[in-house]
Amino acid sequence: MPVSDLDLDNTQTLEALQGLLPGFVYQLRRTPDGHFDYPYVGEVVEGWFGVDRAALKKDGAPLLDCIHPEDREAVMGSSMESVEHSEPWLQEFRMQCRDGTVIWLSAYDTARRLADGTIIWTGFATDITTRKELETELRQSEAQFRAFVETASDVIYSLRPDGVLTYVSPNWTENLGYPVSAAIDHSIDEYVDPEDLPACYAFLQRIADTGKKESGIEYRIRHQDGHYRWHTSNVSPVLDDAGRVTAFLGIARDITERKETEAQMQRLAHYDPLTDLPNRTLFYQILDHELTGARREDQQVALMFVDLDEFKPVNDQHGHAMGDRLLRLVARRLLGSIRQSDVAARIAGDEFVVMLPRFQSAETSRAQAVAIGEKIRAALAEPFDCDGTEVQISCSIGVALFPLDAADGPALSRAADAAMYVAKNAGRNQVVVFDRAVHGGDAIGYRGY
Repeated sequence: MPVSDLDLDNTQTLEALQGLLPGFVYQLRRTPDGHFDYPYVGEVVEGWFGVDRAALKKDGAPLLDCIHPEDREAVMGSSMESVEHSEPWLQEFRMQCRDGTVIWLSAYDTARRLADGTIIWTGFATDITTRKELETELRQSEAQFRAFVETASDVIYSLRPDGVLTYVSPNWTENLGYPVSAAIDHSIDEYVDPEDLPACYAFLQRIADTGKKESGIEYRIRHQDGHYRWHTSNVSPVLDDAGRVTAFLGIARDITERKETEAQMQRLAHYDPLTDLPNRTLFYQILDHELTGARREDQQVALMFVDLDEFKPVNDQHGHAMGDRLLRLVARRLLGSIRQSDVAARIAGDEFVVMLPRFQSAETSRAQAVAIGEKIRAALAEPFDCDGTEVQISCSIGVALFPLDAADGPALSRAADAAMYVAKNAGRNQVVVFDRAVHGGDAIGYRGY
């Protein structure tokens, strides 16, 4: 399956994430010719914006056109800028609903650029209209501010320039468990994670230096029961007649669920959801890193291609659910057969790879690789109990050594893949070490990085 198909084949995972959020999860794709479509978008967009969810899979324009005209250029420009800088994208902007009303969204996504130039954004958007309206009211009058403080779900607080709290709203207790009295006249040092304190003080110093509002600082803050919650704050300075900052006013929102969702998405981008092993992208990043270190230290690295024998008949006879169960068990046995320093990954349907770093000599790396390869082969040849059904398979393993067989990652992969096909064609269920004199330099069937 092409890499682009693998990246987009996450519908079940995205549906699961959708259930965690009050807004919608999306996956937006831009092809090299500039065409946009949505391989996936949560169903709430149909009710909110009056668009056809199925049609968006072919043309994303109807939903993108709902971005408020005054915000569209900034949204599209900042999104492409985040791609160029390989940074996550977070933006607040307005959208026009089907009934003519305008809502505010907060959208977060991460982008990946594929080899053909296609860009895929995976992220989520939540309705922040209420918060935006409340922030507007907050600016309008102190009386409105006070009423909001007493009822808002976010924590409202004020700080002295030295970081000592002078006020927290009542929902401080609801958010963090402490009584309000425990915060007043106490420093943020007592609550903010020590690792995040330097960034928090630098954030406050920027506000003090510029006299302007700053947004988006994220930090961990300790709950009364000892665990940490993630908060984000928008902070404005309070200035005296001379323009000096005398205090800070802030609004803090609990974003723990969002951070957990981000972590899930990051894992989705780098790990196979079925086996929980690293996926192709992450594995080859690790391999490149290890080869760079091995080249610098004059060390050896072994790479194995592990291809399952007789896996297709399992799917054909027992169904794909049984096949998925078998792949999970294979991954478990594979991990149990290698060393803690080794890295195993699933790179395609029934194809696995294992990297063995780093050895001091080619003789040692060859002997260790063969020994571990035989251990893997023997482990996978033992019968599997798939929910009461006994399944018997084997595997064909190809081994290549760096730098003996190849000088870089792609060439090393071609060599290991070629050796694996020799094992496959020689009767399967065996380990074959690449031999240039026998196998040549070409990799039969190799799919590339």
